[in-house]
Amino acid sequence: MSRDSEMTFRIREAAPSDSARLAALVRALNQHQGDPSDHFNEATLERDVFGPDACLGALIAEGAGGLIGYAFFHDGYESAYAARGVYLCDLYVVSEARRNGVGRALVAAVAKRAKARGRTFLWWVSRGWNEEARKFYASLGVANEPVMAHALTFSAFETLAVAGKQRGDA
Repeated sequence: MSRDSEMTFRIREAAPSDSARLAALVRALNQHQGDPSDHFNEATLERDVFGPDACLGALIAEGAGGLIGYAFFHDGYESAYAARGVYLCDLYVVSEARRNGVGRALVAAVAKRAKARGRTFLWWVSRGWNEEARKFYASLGVANEPVMAHALTFSAFETLAVAGKQRGDA
């Protein structure tokens, strides 16, 4: 796909029939970010996007050759403003489709859905080294917040959860 030619694509809700291709895109993002890429699979999509206890919204960008991008999002809340919003957990566009409006269209579609549900903001984080993403986000008009993300994962998570249970915390 040439960045100089007009790219045709559409944004739509992900469907179970997209699972194999969507899981491959998620793994590509994880690899790009230096994150583990072997945890996410089609069963994960069934549980977290399409299942009865789904916790993620998923939009995909589809071009002539198939899926070219996706966005995952879920509800968020900002107590400082007593405001409901949406947290954009993943935004990914395959390298050959970048700079063609795909990422902007995905973020706009998430914002449209959030607004329709009475939400008033989108929030997300990016890696400090990802200059290309930060330039793109600046073109959207974002306000950069000086925050540091923290993650309690795997054994540290288990240890703390067990400690809370032992103390009789809620």
